[in-house]
Amino acid sequence: MNEVIIKKEDLLNNIDEIKRLVTKEDYTIFAVVKGNGYGLDIVSYTKFLIENGFDHFAVANIKEALTLRENNVDKEILLVTPCSDKEYLNDLIKNNITLTIDSIEGAILVDKICEKLERTIDAHIKINTGLSRYGFNCDDIEDIKKLFEETENINFIGIFSHFSTSFSNDSSYCDLQFSRFKKVLELLKQDGIEFKYKHICNSSAFYKYPNMHLTAARIGSMFLGYGGNEKRLKTIGELHTKINKIRILKKGDFIGYGNIYRAKKDTKVAILPIGYSDGIGLVLYDQRFKLKSKLGKVYYDIKKLFKDDNMTLNINGEKLKVLGQIGMSNIMVDITGKKYNENDDLYIKCKVSLIDSSIKRIYK
Repeated sequence: MNEVIIKKEDLLNNIDEIKRLVTKEDYTIFAVVKGNGYGLDIVSYTKFLIENGFDHFAVANIKEALTLRENNVDKEILLVTPCSDKEYLNDLIKNNITLTIDSIEGAILVDKICEKLERTIDAHIKINTGLSRYGFNCDDIEDIKKLFEETENINFIGIFSHFSTSFSNDSSYCDLQFSRFKKVLELLKQDGIEFKYKHICNSSAFYKYPNMHLTAARIGSMFLGYGGNEKRLKTIGELHTKINKIRILKKGDFIGYGNIYRAKKDTKVAILPIGYSDGIGLVLYDQRFKLKSKLGKVYYDIKKLFKDDNMTLNINGEKLKVLGQIGMSNIMVDITGKKYNENDDLYIKCKVSLIDSSIKRIYK
């Protein structure tokens, strides 16, 4: 049976590293558990973080928020995406989910539903400083002030924005976004409007820019070993499977769909019961910020069209070449010269957020 293994010891190491970087008293980390907890199983992962001192969480969609409540997570849950659907807002408010507000119309709708339900709700205001997805624009100061005048049932406890280039080595755009956000905070403060939670940093910005920490941060990928000091962080999660069958290809034999791969010599092959339906072979495009990097990727992709450059997987600590096209539920890897047997355990380094949620997550 395939399963994703999460080593508690490594996860605890990353938690300690995150806590080490907190330099202010009364500072709040919103642990981001979106995308099925970055592939670690949202419920198990959130409860593990609660056991280790985290009380504030952030999710990206309604289903994630309600799933946590349905599984008895009673901590603060911030939905970072604005919601304008009346039916879903009813459920969110009833379940005491902290909302994100990015328009007067959205605030009035939430306020009316709260009034009808005889409830109040906490909310954070989203500011667009340059990512240009959600949020009030930085010059919408008067509209932001109206939120406090035209609503009675919303407690605006937080305000936040989001960097668009925090992974880049060039900090200039982050500096610009931060200055825009600080200006919004200063203008609101002049009218006596303050917030408990002020946050703009994600994992990489939290690591790189201590001067931008403010009073809170949203940390996601650093828990999994990315976006910080790679020497101190541990990569979390690996796919555990077994060798289903071993066979010997003769020189000239094809393997896999489309006859894409033809053996150039006698080759020992291991067939694994995993495939693209499990997330193997899927990749996230690198988020690059320099033209040189983009051109390099284009060059590499074109080069692959004219060269036998099959992908490799990191299996049991060594790179093994994948032969032929990845199937829905099988892949074939070259184990020529390796001492493997059928039913041997294999541990594959992978992006666990891409591994299908139907595969069980095991905490060890």
